[in-house]
Amino acid sequence: MNLITGDDNSIGKSTLARLPLWTLGCQFEFETTWVAFDVRTLLKLTIDGVDFFVTRHRHVVRIRTESTGWERFEVGSDEFERYFANLFGFGVLLPRRNEIWIHEVPSPEHYFSAFYVDQLRGWAEPWSSFKLWKYDSWRRPVISFHVGYLSGEYFQTDADIAKGKQEIENEDELIDKYGRAVEVLKLLAPEEEIHTTDSELDSAINDVQNSMVAVKRREQRALSVLSAKQEELEVTKVQIGIAKAAVEELEKDYEFATEQLTEDVLVCPLCGTKHDNTLLERASFLQDRAQASQQVLALNERRAKIESAINVTLGRLEKVRQDLAKLNRKFRRVDKDVSVKSILESMGTDSVRRRAQLETALARERRIGINKKLVDKKQELIELIEPEHEENINSYYRSELRDLCKNLRINASFDISTATPLSYKKLSAAGGGADASRLQLAYHLATHRIIRHFKTEILAPLILDTPNQQDQGALNYSLVSAEIKRRATKDTQVIVCATRHKDMALLEKGSHVVELSAKRLLSQEMFDRFQASFQRWFSEEI
Repeated sequence: MNLITGDDNSIGKSTLARLPLWTLGCQFEFETTWVAFDVRTLLKLTIDGVDFFVTRHRHVVRIRTESTGWERFEVGSDEFERYFANLFGFGVLLPRRNEIWIHEVPSPEHYFSAFYVDQLRGWAEPWSSFKLWKYDSWRRPVISFHVGYLSGEYFQTDADIAKGKQEIENEDELIDKYGRAVEVLKLLAPEEEIHTTDSELDSAINDVQNSMVAVKRREQRALSVLSAKQEELEVTKVQIGIAKAAVEELEKDYEFATEQLTEDVLVCPLCGTKHDNTLLERASFLQDRAQASQQVLALNERRAKIESAINVTLGRLEKVRQDLAKLNRKFRRVDKDVSVKSILESMGTDSVRRRAQLETALARERRIGINKKLVDKKQELIELIEPEHEENINSYYRSELRDLCKNLRINASFDISTATPLSYKKLSAAGGGADASRLQLAYHLATHRIIRHFKTEILAPLILDTPNQQDQGALNYSLVSAEIKRRATKDTQVIVCATRHKDMALLEKGSHVVELSAKRLLSQEMFDRFQASFQRWFSEEI
């Protein structure tokens, strides 16, 4: 049991609780003054009996053990997120927004969403402590893995199925493309064979080769520029979509703060202090939304410039076509009925048609093979779902939640016998805000106990960052303290942030207490004491 406390607010309790997660790659919205510091952190943690050392400086994370050298990662990189997931046994794979056939490892925030309760967002609704918008509908699959409904093997199989579906779609598009090409040949190829002498044909081919080289080069350059600009346009469209999504999320945050929270304060299940939810605090959401909207405008301007460049390039391609038409007229035969282009098209039609038929047959063969694999994968996916195991999890969860409601004096206004970890939005208590806060605490404690019991992944410390406002009575405060204390067993770790309270003695007894003062996290004396040690750690070679 770890207690971070002090006699006042804004002394660094939340920051201290967040630092281990920040060191492990999580992103937080720290205060402006904090961001201005050149922060370096060093974290030691033990996983399955192995000590790991982790450092972070800005966006660079380094990890090593006693027997291995440093491994260096950029925060947010695919390489780091895969390493993190493998280290903590986090087997979730989520589809990209605009490329749903690509399933990837999500960021560390998705793992810690089960273990970290933010002092504001976390007590309003579970699984909301981090602002996560990269993936659509991420909560259900993430919760399903955390509590044990779905395994890492399930997510990998589901990713293979999504990839296979896209491969089939690609083959279908290829088959359709070659089919349309053959239809065009049938439509445009000459109806009768064109007769010509060898000398005439040789002369025509020679003239075409000499005259078409320069035009062909121009065409290739224009197509290259067009391809690059179209790719840039698609990237910009994706960025616009992300920026618009951020605007929508900020709008929802503002609506939640103004419409869902009826009071200017939030309710804490642990301490007796207050946290303002004032008009100024809510206005910060509008400021963030305005900045995101400005980004959307800038991206739209960039998009317009790219589209203009594409139009210019298309105009150049049209000029190439006109030059080709002039060459065609130049080499018309004397009778003005048959052009050199028609001669060449007639000769090449059969060859192109045979190539199209061959590629179509190969694509159909590949499609059949992929489809057979998909059938097998879908059967594997069905077999990985265990209804009996899922019901065992639900029963365990309901038992835990029922006991917690009893111990914390919560009168639940929903049917616990049908509750599941996925139905967190239906949590409600027949009482005031204090009862609702204790119910949120009960959900987090029950979920943490499920992860511990079913061993779905590495069990991280449960971090409860309490809001700066609470109207719990003395009896309820004591009950909350006793319940948290009871669950801080030898095989678990609990970190609680709370402003000092007269009924906090039970939490402090036998706990590791971190006392913060007005000097906040690090005094000058402590900084001088540890500066040399940090310099040694960060000067070590990769």
